[in-house]
Parts: sequence; C-alpha cells; structure tokens
Amino acid sequence: MFEVQHQQFKSARWWFARRKQIDTSPQYQRKGNLWKLEDRQSLIDTMINGYDMPKLYFADFTTIKSKLNEAGLRYAVVDGKQRLEAIFKFLANEMPLSDHFVLEEDSSIELAGLYYRDISEISTELAERVEEFPLPVVHVITDDSARIRELFLRLNKGLVLTGPEKRNAMIGGAPEVISEIAAHDFFSSSTSYKSDRGQDLNNAAKILAFELNNNLTDTKRKYLDKIVSDYRDNVDSLEYSKMKVYQNLDKLSLVFGKKDKILRSAGSIPAFYWFVRDVELDRIRFIRPFLESFYRYIGNEDNNIEVFRDISVDEYKRALRSVNDRWSHSLRVEILEEAFHKWLRSNDTKVSS
Repeated sequence: MFEVQHQQFKSARWWFARRKQIDTSPQYQRKGNLWKLEDRQSLIDTMINGYDMPKLYFADFTTIKSKLNEAGLRYAVVDGKQRLEAIFKFLANEMPLSDHFVLEEDSSIELAGLYYRDISEISTELAERVEEFPLPVVHVITDDSARIRELFLRLNKGLVLTGPEKRNAMIGGAPEVISEIAAHDFFSSSTSYKSDRGQDLNNAAKILAFELNNNLTDTKRKYLDKIVSDYRDNVDSLEYSKMKVYQNLDKLSLVFGKKDKILRSAGSIPAFYWFVRDVELDRIRFIRPFLESFYRYIGNEDNNIEVFRDISVDEYKRALRSVNDRWSHSLRVEILEEAFHKWLRSNDTKVSS
C-alpha cells in the first residue's frame, strides 16, 4: 500500500504538542542537527514575516498497522526533519531569534535575539504567528519500505546528500543491517571522530562489505552502493555477516577506551577492524598499548622505539592517503600485524608469537 494524502494543515502548536508521537529518526533519515543556528533562525524569521514554507512529508501510522513503525509512534518524518526540529526548538525556548531579525511590517518593534517566551510577553499576536503557522504536512500512508525510501531520495534529489545518507535510503535489506551495525556501542562509546554526516554508517557499510566478501575490499562509494544493491534480497548472507561484525565489534570494544584518541580518524576504523578481527583473544589486552607506541613512533613523537626500526613507516603513511582503496587496507593491516608481532616479542609478553 502506498498513498499520499494532502490533509488540512495543522498548526505548529498542534504538532509541537504531539512532538513525542513523531519519530524524527527513522532509518532512511539523515542525521539531525545538520542545520546551523542561522538556518534555524531564518526559518522562524520566515514564519513571523509571513512567507511560505516548503512541504513536510510524514509517514502516518494512525490508520494502518505498518512494519515501518519501528518506534511505535503515530508519525515518522520522511522529509522536513530540519525544519521541524527548528520550530520545536524555538517553541521550547531552546533558541532565540537572530540578532539581526527585523519585523518587516514595523522595524520599530525590536525582537532581535529574543526567545519565544519573550515575544509572547511583548505581543501575543506575533507569538501566534509561529504557534498558529499552518505546517504544510503531507501524510504518507504506506507499509512499503521500498516506496518510502524512494520517496525520500526523490524529495532530496536536489540536495547534497552524503554517500552514507543516500545508501541508507536504498531499497533492500542491507541499509537496515548497516544501520543496526552503526548502532553498536563501539561507535557511540569508543570512536572520537565526528559522525554528523553518517560516518558511522559509512564505516558500518565498509566492515560489512569485508565480511560479506570474507576479505578486504575497496570501500569507495561506488563499490559500497553495489554491495547494497547486490545483497538487497540476500537475507541469510546479510544476517550471518552482521553476526560476525557484532562479534568483532565486541572485541574492538575491549581494546579501545571511551572516546579513544586513537580512533579520532574515521578512515582508520576498517583497517583496525580487520587487524583486531584476527588477533587471538589472549592477545587482545596488548593491542591498545601496542597501538599507542606505534602511533607515537609514526607520528615522530618517540623515535627511540627500536622495535619499529624496520617497519615501513613511509608506506603506512602513504596508505593513509588512500584509505578507501583495497591495497591501502591490505598494506596497513599487514604492517600492523608485522609491527604487533615484533612489539610482542620485544616486550616479553610471554605470549607465543
């Protein structure tokens, strides 16, 4: 079933009162808070000064039971998340008007920098321009994930979506598996890079590609998109590979600490994943101190670590410049394995090497 309904528009206040019944982060969505403060303030300026607003698209679960309603709420945002979040932040007094705001019909009324509560005290009529603004919400009635992902892509056709955002909205079972992998505690707890444009999803797709191929692969966007397309209906392979990824991410969580400084580069994750994947459990506890020493050495912070003298540091650095090439993944893992074995022997860890 797939039906688009243009119902009578409800006010911003009506939707704000029901904000807890709106899922703003369904799987096909881009991550929130991408708008800068100025962008959000500009939208409120638009509302107060009486300009129009583009349509918002909500999946409406009030009339049918849908497998898409994973959050168990009445609505889910298909398109318009940034606008909705801006309105809700303003009505919740979490952001003010711009310091440069001008009321076009009467510039003598000074509202610049004021919060919603302040405007309500100055002028009920002006506050109601936001409260009663008719949000142009289009209701989408469907239980078809392929159609709703296609709608999301079509609505965002003219926008600059990142590779992970587009991939996350593709058809088939792979986007869901990638999202589930990206939700693993390792990404939220251990990594220290920013992930506001889908970096976790990107790394999840890369390591899933490794497991699906049982080998290191290219991880450029074109190849990852092909993986998602090729495995769209291969549920068994996806589930089996997801299970292996979970097991290995559990291992990585044992290695790295909270917001670990070694994981501040998103591009390092796939190679670290494959390196840790094949380390025996009785050696896991030695990986973090080894990496600390290794990165001090290649960063020229400590040139006196004799054990790394014969390691191809220049080659490792060269590989870091092409982090999505198969040869780069392979070379970095190979160098890490060689350096780790030498480090173990030199530190007399009493672990057979």
